[in-house]
Amino acid sequence: MATETTTPFTPKVRVLRLLPTMVMALALPCAAASGQQAASRLIGTWRLVEFCTVDRPGDTTYSLGRHPIGFYIYDAAGNMSLQAMRATPLAAFTKDSVALSGMAEVRRSYYGYFGTYTVTSDSTLVHHVRGGTIPSYIGTDQRRNFRFRGDTLSLSEHEPWGCRQLVRAR
Repeated sequence: MATETTTPFTPKVRVLRLLPTMVMALALPCAAASGQQAASRLIGTWRLVEFCTVDRPGDTTYSLGRHPIGFYIYDAAGNMSLQAMRATPLAAFTKDSVALSGMAEVRRSYYGYFGTYTVTSDSTLVHHVRGGTIPSYIGTDQRRNFRFRGDTLSLSEHEPWGCRQLVRAR
């Protein structure tokens, strides 16, 4: 017949059994505070200085040219808006009005969307898109990785890091 050995409940054993719970209880507020700190750094107007996409093989595409212009705006109430375009407009932008046939050219030269945002960690945010020039984005959540380096904010849809570089507008 097997005998069962029990460990007496001494104060030391109680503390050791509670230790994992205590560590988690302390870590969760730190993670939330880290996300809140990142959210407060995000608030403001950011000037676009580079806009490109890096695909999985590592090829880089500059869909708005090498020197795009635009702003990404995040406010304290959780609203966001972004506008981006080529610094040198294509032919369709040089006229007072754009013919229907020129709208495809406009779409390749300019884009923007607006909505709300949620910071989900110290390196991830979600744009909740309500409207904009990209029909497939409307009504969707667009997850973005982000990081800060000084006054530079980098955004990326996935790893490896894309090159959406913004600097805080002063």
